[in-house]
Amino acid sequence: MKSYNQFSENIEQRRLELAKRKQEQMARIKGQDAQTVSDAGQRLSAAKEKIVADKEAIDAKKQENKDKRDAATAARDEAKAERDKKQAMKDEIRQELNQEREEKRKAQERKRMEKEKNQEKERERDL
Repeated sequence: MKSYNQFSENIEQRRLELAKRKQEQMARIKGQDAQTVSDAGQRLSAAKEKIVADKEAIDAKKQENKDKRDAATAARDEAKAERDKKQAMKDEIRQELNQEREEKRKAQERKRMEKEKNQEKERERDL
């Protein structure tokens, strides 16, 4: 049978082993916690970098779309200006043609009137 001294030494030895195991476990937990915090920090910084990269990509896409819209608007405006210019030229040509027609009509009317006057004069002379 064990003596009281041996028994108390065994208890003391177990206490020391438990304390040592507890310290090792605490050190392991602190290391894991530190690693967890480090990993979380890395994930957070990676997520922030991804957000920044995504935002830059979105901004670039928005700018590209804006540039396309601006280019399309400029092209439409240029085409409209060209159509307006052509229409103005057509209108000017029509106006000139109408003036020429009106001048021809007036000239013919004058000739007709002169002819009628001459015919009347001849009739009066003949009478």
